[in-house]
Amino acid sequence: MTDEQRQELIRLLQQGEDIAPEWARILFPPEKREYELVYHGKEREEDILANTLAVPLQPVRTFGKNNDGWHNMLVFGDNLQVMKSLLELKKAGQLCNADGTPGVRLVYIDPPFATKQEFRGTQDQKAYQDKIAGAEFIEFVRKRLVVLREILADDGSIYVHLDWKKCHYLKTVLDEVFGEEGFQNEIVWERTNAHNMPTKTFVRSHDTIFYYTKSDRFVFTKQYEAYGEAQLSRFKRDENGRFYTGRDLTFSTVNNARQFEWRGARPRSNRSWGYSYEELERLWAEGQILKKKDGSPRLDGLIAYLDELPGKSLTTIWNDVSRVGNTAGERLDYPTQKPEALLERIIRVSSKEGDIVLDAFAGSGTTCAVAEKLGRRWIGIDCGKLATYTIQKRMLNLRQQIGNKGPALRLKPFTLYNAGLYDFSKLRELPWESWRFFALQLFQCRDEPHKIGGIALDGYLKGASVLVFNHQKQSGVRIDEETIRSLHEALGSRVGSRMFIIAPALTFDF
Repeated sequence: MTDEQRQELIRLLQQGEDIAPEWARILFPPEKREYELVYHGKEREEDILANTLAVPLQPVRTFGKNNDGWHNMLVFGDNLQVMKSLLELKKAGQLCNADGTPGVRLVYIDPPFATKQEFRGTQDQKAYQDKIAGAEFIEFVRKRLVVLREILADDGSIYVHLDWKKCHYLKTVLDEVFGEEGFQNEIVWERTNAHNMPTKTFVRSHDTIFYYTKSDRFVFTKQYEAYGEAQLSRFKRDENGRFYTGRDLTFSTVNNARQFEWRGARPRSNRSWGYSYEELERLWAEGQILKKKDGSPRLDGLIAYLDELPGKSLTTIWNDVSRVGNTAGERLDYPTQKPEALLERIIRVSSKEGDIVLDAFAGSGTTCAVAEKLGRRWIGIDCGKLATYTIQKRMLNLRQQIGNKGPALRLKPFTLYNAGLYDFSKLRELPWESWRFFALQLFQCRDEPHKIGGIALDGYLKGASVLVFNHQKQSGVRIDEETIRSLHEALGSRVGSRMFIIAPALTFDF
């Protein structure tokens, strides 16, 4: 819809006039998605990407000996602006996985759940506020999903951790942002800690994790869990004392070429042999197939030994990962801390060693800690001071095993950055060229030096010239009305109707 059409529609609605049928195609174009979630304050994706400010990342401190290659990142600041900066790094070829693939391979986010609460640490430190609710909360998350989609590698995956309050709305939003075809699974994590609830409702004991991919080409490493008692009861002991069971020789597909009769057995009409005739003969000769009493092969007779099986294929019900208990070795007393075992599963499934894992709501740093233990690159972002301090301390005290057990882990270097909240006393100490570059980045200026009337200018902002004031060369000089008047006289009308001056803690527009 163009601006003219939008204004005309507003006029028609305000004046109570009838809307012509032709507007149906404008409002609901056939090329649009089949459905979308409509709510107050929803912005166009194009506007979100264009209007989000990319803020410079100011290095504060590096932990461990750094090198010229990749180093992990902990960023203190607004995650939307930080992610826009990461998107710029991706476009510049500076955000790459170890195999050279641009973008982030895996995103896990555990955003606030719209509880309208303020969360605090055990020492009553302010952790974060979760007071955004309703449509505002949905748009808050959606904006970040839009930018995250752009940051993801083409074969990347995203896991969004939610509870019962807003997961149904955000499922629709995720379908919009990633496409319904990008939806892979709804995972139910049973936390195993049933809370006391009113007697007229069922006890709530699970969270929901939505798993989406950017395309149909994505990293997926199959995971297994231990067999339960029901599965183990199917195993028998052979003459050598090994436990075994029979597995199906047929697949649930119809393949006419594999529906032949073999040694008196034939697959059911809706199934086919999972092996060729020659492969079945080889397995039979090797004694790998169980027989019926009449000597014919059993359809479920492929011998599988318990000690050779990886376990039961992981399903979407995760009830074998407990919450962080009060006496757990990994417990940090940070509200909403998630267990390392939960993130271990996600990171193993959807990334490889050397891949970048991003958590934009880093909280207690579980994603960062597990990514470090599994040899992944990582980026953690949080706007809370308590979260940032907690993650720093956690990373410097990591142990090798999941659950923070075992010997100390030798940490790879990581750097703490400020984004949007800067220490200007340190910025003033930067070399002039570094300060000039930072200042232009901060205000999204184009770095294009030029001269007008013999005066050197540094770039452009919205078509207007920009001057970065050299506070180092002109120490003690104040920018006042007289300075601006002198510049205006020197530049004259050639500078246009607007010009910007950037100086430490001051920006002038005249």
